[in-house]
Amino acid sequence: MARIGLLGRIMLLLLGALSLMVLATVALDGWQRRQEGPRFATRFPRVDQAASIMTLLRGAEPVLRPAILKAVSGEALRAEIADSAPDEAGLIREPRLERRLRRMTGAPEGSLRAYTDTAMLHPGVDPGDVNDRNQNGPIGKLATATYRLPDGRILVISAVEKHRSIMPWLLGQPLSLWVAVLGAVVAALVLVGTRHELAPLRRLTEAVTRFDGRAHQPVGTPKGAPEIRRLSQAIRDMQDRIVGLLGERSLLIGAISHDLKTYLTRLRLRAEGVADPERRDRLVEDLDAMTALIDTSLGFARGTAVEVGRTAVDLGDLVAVEVAEHAVQDTDIQIADDDEQDAVVAGDAVALRRVIANLIGNAVKFRHSSVAVAVQRTGGLCRVVVEDDGPGIPEAERAAVFSPFYRIERSRNRETGGTGLGLAIAQQIAEVHGGTVMADASPLGGARLVLSLPAIG
Repeated sequence: MARIGLLGRIMLLLLGALSLMVLATVALDGWQRRQEGPRFATRFPRVDQAASIMTLLRGAEPVLRPAILKAVSGEALRAEIADSAPDEAGLIREPRLERRLRRMTGAPEGSLRAYTDTAMLHPGVDPGDVNDRNQNGPIGKLATATYRLPDGRILVISAVEKHRSIMPWLLGQPLSLWVAVLGAVVAALVLVGTRHELAPLRRLTEAVTRFDGRAHQPVGTPKGAPEIRRLSQAIRDMQDRIVGLLGERSLLIGAISHDLKTYLTRLRLRAEGVADPERRDRLVEDLDAMTALIDTSLGFARGTAVEVGRTAVDLGDLVAVEVAEHAVQDTDIQIADDDEQDAVVAGDAVALRRVIANLIGNAVKFRHSSVAVAVQRTGGLCRVVVEDDGPGIPEAERAAVFSPFYRIERSRNRETGGTGLGLAIAQQIAEVHGGTVMADASPLGGARLVLSLPAIG
């Protein structure tokens, strides 16, 4: 159920209600039919009715015959009196029905005949061998019966062909069928109407998904139900508030950065004037550490509000440049031989290089002896994998290391670690680019950090 959308849930509820209604109607229809009993009191209603007509006209006065013929002719049988027997072309003699008619009317042998035709043969009976069949029961329904009256005239009883209009058939169907058909029509109409009503909601979802706090995402003129119109207006107002708050936040960060750096510059100038060299060096070192901490913290706070330029960036080039810089400092970093040369993503080259620098610098800082870097592309995803053979990251803390100022106390404390913002900034920049940074265990024995970004080209 968790994967079924709102439209699917509405349709499931509707279909469930309609199914219950159909089942209830079927049960009611079956109960009603049982109360009514069988439609006919005999297995052969047409044969029995024809026998009754023969018996009635056999003893009737000739002047009464027209009235009797009119009265007995109906939807199932039509009776008429002719001077001669009808043409037997297309008819199939049915002696089994004849025997039943003679038994019911008491007519002598040869006075009546019964016929069926190919359209009224029972299922499984081949019209080509009807005369060779040896069955106890009839091979077809009664199509025509003839009976010689005492005055020598022929009574012809014919089965009435079914009405060719579909309406009598439709009107004779059970109520449950009509409920099912009506339910299907209603479900189709509800499906179309619901899709139309949910279209503004889908557009709102797309607008909210695209909104990153830097610029408004158009949500269109509110349409649809009052609740959707109110939701559209609420989303517009929310975007206005968020954009305004982030703008004020950027101004505040800029003001704090300017004022703090001004005072830090003054303190450094004063520290330079301290006569004691040891004391002066300690003061300058503390001020430098404070300046680095403030720059890093303000950079993290400013990260989500910084506009990211979208240009083609080759991750392989960024990794090569960063590895070259570490090589100058005699740091041995292995680059995998199967590097992908087309690992190109859309983003800000400066910001992405900072992410790679943080990941590689983190591995270099906590390694025992080796660091390995690989650039890969799989389908529509580019990855930079950085591994080291250091103490690694405990599984329970692999998500927490991306939190601001978080340190693993046993090995990455204040003495060996930095500000605790490197991985948080890397994660932040990756998310702005539509990617992620994940921590895992490395086959080398230490940590394995993976930067994943959507590829282009």
